[in-house]
Amino acid sequence: MRDDGGVRDDLTGLVLAGGDSRRMGHDKALLDVDGRRLVHHVAARLSAICARVLVAPGARRLPGLPWAQVDDHAPGEGPLAGIIGGLAVASTPLLAVVAVDMPRVDPAVLAVLADAWDGGVAVVPVAAGRPQPLHAVYAVARLPDLTAAFAAGERSISRVLRRTDAVFLDVGDDRWALDLDTPDDLLRFRRP
Repeated sequence: MRDDGGVRDDLTGLVLAGGDSRRMGHDKALLDVDGRRLVHHVAARLSAICARVLVAPGARRLPGLPWAQVDDHAPGEGPLAGIIGGLAVASTPLLAVVAVDMPRVDPAVLAVLADAWDGGVAVVPVAAGRPQPLHAVYAVARLPDLTAAFAAGERSISRVLRRTDAVFLDVGDDRWALDLDTPDDLLRFRRP
């Protein structure tokens, strides 16, 4: 469902920004991308499709954000904990999850994923033959499934999704799948 601006009222956005950025050597959320912090860049792109955007900053708080920050289910326990935290406070049926280090987040891809949702735990795009659970759409009603997996000791979102009714979808062009893990990745992204 969309309003006149292309924003969907069934979709909340969540930027996962709680990683420790070891390989980058600097906090990824605070990297400069086109004159603004990367967290602002990614959240603004999510705002193009999501009526509400949240940021899961992990164990810290990021200053100066106009978006609500949500706690991880368990601090320091990885992306699954951040996703659970976002699902717990989302007020829409679906949650579009994107890692802060994915500057080419694509609202059109997220719309395709949301439209393909049929009640399963998630709809996950595939890029270069690999599922991308950190640029995916999750069902808020299926929070208990993810919470139960977490309680059982699972921390890998990929393993959890493989054991559920998640849908894995080839969406064609995978330019959106770029992630910035190292300083070299950032240099390549900044090149015209």
